[in-house]
Amino acid sequence: MSPAPVSSPPEVEEPSVAGLRVRPVWPMVLYVLLVSSAALALYTQRRPVTPELDLLAPWIFLAFAVGFAGYRFALVAARRYSPFKAFFQVFTAALFFMLLLWPGLARPPGAPGVTAPSGLLSALASGDAEKRALAAEVAGHRRDVAVAPALVRLLTDDAPAVRNAAHAALVQLNDGVDLGAADDPAARAAWTERFK
Repeated sequence: MSPAPVSSPPEVEEPSVAGLRVRPVWPMVLYVLLVSSAALALYTQRRPVTPELDLLAPWIFLAFAVGFAGYRFALVAARRYSPFKAFFQVFTAALFFMLLLWPGLARPPGAPGVTAPSGLLSALASGDAEKRALAAEVAGHRRDVAVAPALVRLLTDDAPAVRNAAHAALVQLNDGVDLGAADDPAARAAWTERFK
């Protein structure tokens, strides 16, 4: 009697992202980068470093979150990961990204003990007009009321871009209420009174 044929183990489909095979080391690297970028984004929300990094940090996290989502969905497509877990993890990453874009949740405007970050103040007083404009944009984006007096001073800046950025930031800090344009002396007086 001949021996029964030995059946070969079922072939497991290897996950791939955009046609590239996912090797075992890449998920760990991607996960470490994702966690690191999240930590960086949280750190810059609480302690501003530079205006450029403060604006860039959430988008760095998003880049790694997209890579993480691609990897998770590749595993789901290869039937090697639970769809529910994958969607939950991607949803959590997306929610975290949205919270990063809403920095007032991490540090409420006007909260007691919140002082103006020295890095942002020095950027607002920089000799470089582009840097001043970017710092004003960051201050508005972060709803950083502590730097409002410095923004009011920028309403008389020589550079139109700086004046416009300072004005837009002040409107954001004033909950969307515009007290007037930078070139209006009465409006500048109103902004000074509002944030003195």
